[in-house]
Amino acid sequence: MKLLRKEFMRLAVFIFTATALAGCIKDELPNAEADILDVVLSGEDNERILTKKIDLNSVTIFVDPAFNVSNITPVYILSEGARITEGGDITDFTSPRNVKVLSEDGKWSKTYRVIFAAMKLPTEYRFDYWEQKSSNRNYEEAFERVDNGYGEITNLYMWASGNSGYAIANSKAPANGYPTFKTPDCQEGLYAACMQTLWVGPAGQGSPIAAGSLFIGEFSGKGINIMREPMKATRFGLPFDKKPKTFKFWFKYKSAGDMYTYDSDGNKTGLYPDPLTGDTRDYCAAYAILFDNVKAAEIDPEHRNYLDGNSILSSEAEVGRAILTDNDKFGTGDAYMYKEIPFTYSKNVDPDRLKNYEYSLAIVFSSSYYGASFIGALGSIMWVDNVTLECYPEEPGTGGVNQ
Repeated sequence: MKLLRKEFMRLAVFIFTATALAGCIKDELPNAEADILDVVLSGEDNERILTKKIDLNSVTIFVDPAFNVSNITPVYILSEGARITEGGDITDFTSPRNVKVLSEDGKWSKTYRVIFAAMKLPTEYRFDYWEQKSSNRNYEEAFERVDNGYGEITNLYMWASGNSGYAIANSKAPANGYPTFKTPDCQEGLYAACMQTLWVGPAGQGSPIAAGSLFIGEFSGKGINIMREPMKATRFGLPFDKKPKTFKFWFKYKSAGDMYTYDSDGNKTGLYPDPLTGDTRDYCAAYAILFDNVKAAEIDPEHRNYLDGNSILSSEAEVGRAILTDNDKFGTGDAYMYKEIPFTYSKNVDPDRLKNYEYSLAIVFSSSYYGASFIGALGSIMWVDNVTLECYPEEPGTGGVNQ
């Protein structure tokens, strides 16, 4: 009898444990995310994709301009359990299309503007167009208005900033309380881009300050902790088929004084002397980089064809640069100043590879040069407007460039 009682108790414990585990599995909450994580094409069509830019509510797939996007079948990689409720059957992408995603729990949905950009990057940037990127957060991002190659004017989301990272710690900030925002204080047109170095504090989880930035590329926290690994979140560069000659822009800058380093709690740990000059004054960043995106993928452990915050100014894939280095980087006063900076090349540019989009362009502006490393002066502010890339002309009938 005692033996039977023991066996019964063991069986009861087993049943209780199994039931509890089953209950835990059954009660696990459905996923509330409704995100497009990636977009791919089938077969050889996928090789026509040059690069992708996916943010909160838009997907831009940059493809070879010769690629016919009137009859393609995109495959959407979604958040776990999510599904497409509208637009999943669209195959004609000669103009932007809306795709709606519903979360696994059925409570959240998101509509993405999907663009297959069979177009070339422009060479003039006015910063007249901005869009609020989240319904519950006030920050805005710049975009360009360009011909999409099919006779339509399309919003091209080629610019990025660190605003989405800052929103994690300060989601209630007004638009002009984010590191990067539009301002009517412009050199010409409707708006200029404005960048400021702000305090984040301990809530930044290791990022006590945030420098305003604006760059060609993508800011993405996929697979990383944005606050602790911001260098990996900045993905610089998009494919470009021209050889730049001169980097031109209007800007003004006010430095807030000395650069400081901070610990993860937001406490100052000391003055920061610039490694190149020893000067402790904060200064702005303004530069353009042309790099070999095939080489970038070859040397990157994850085969990424872009540069990040760790490699943007030190990559072996770089072929040419134009960078603001004179004393104007420390401040210009209250008036806009015009700059022309010639590109210097460390490697030859292959005309045939250029024509095939095997090079990428990155343009970067920031209110604190070392801001990505949490080094700078709180209150430094930079305005930028009317940026132009003067490029070498193509040789008639060759697709090459005259140098």
